[in-house]
Amino acid sequence: MQTWPKHLGAKNKMQFERNGVLVTSSSPMRELRTVKKVISINSGDRDRLLYYTNGEFVVYLPRVYEKVVSLRLMSAQFPPLNLARAHAYSIGGPNTLTSKFTNTEDTALATPFPLVFDLEIEGLNKSDEGAVGASKSQYPDAFFAQIPAVHTTGVSTAQLIDYNDHTQHESIAKFAPPMGKLDRLRLRTRLHSQQASNPATATALTRPGFLYWTSDQTAPTDATQTVEYTLLFELEYMDNGFDDFSSLETHLSRGRGY
Repeated sequence: MQTWPKHLGAKNKMQFERNGVLVTSSSPMRELRTVKKVISINSGDRDRLLYYTNGEFVVYLPRVYEKVVSLRLMSAQFPPLNLARAHAYSIGGPNTLTSKFTNTEDTALATPFPLVFDLEIEGLNKSDEGAVGASKSQYPDAFFAQIPAVHTTGVSTAQLIDYNDHTQHESIAKFAPPMGKLDRLRLRTRLHSQQASNPATATALTRPGFLYWTSDQTAPTDATQTVEYTLLFELEYMDNGFDDFSSLETHLSRGRGY
């Protein structure tokens, strides 16, 4: 008959289960609970008195989210690239009412259209990118998502660029430890050639800047001429509560039957 070692005490006594496996009794384990929210953002929600086009702007979220553990771009709908223009900071200035937005300063995209363009979220970019023009400088945390945009000559203005992370690559940023607070996003759309590390060259297509959309691909004469796009995010944050899970521990590795 097996005897129980006295030094382990009665409260640590284990029992045999079926098949001779020695286990402890089931006990609940507390685990922090997270909550997921879906947030819809339209570029038309920007302050048009501050941000002239939809190429770069700040948008405020519906509430202040605390202890954010992840942000995922679920889907996005953009106008086609035949309505897009490239704007360069060094030529026309920032995205404000006082900057220059003309057909001379801003370059219209033409065929063959780029296969992709980038979406940046300031402070939340988690994807690295190669530098343009064989530059040896590094460009880490370059963008949040890369949007596929394949078009052919004569693409209809009725078509749109539809991104969905179930059929295309996933774009998600995870934060450990969790982000303290998140109440706004600074968004920027750009071509790969418009990255901040790219040296200044001849046109707005190859200088640091952004990409925006207008109703007829001409430079906007007012802030309402832009064609807006929609982003759908899934935000996960920690809730002030716990979930209880039951667990069962085996102790076969202790040897000598206990």
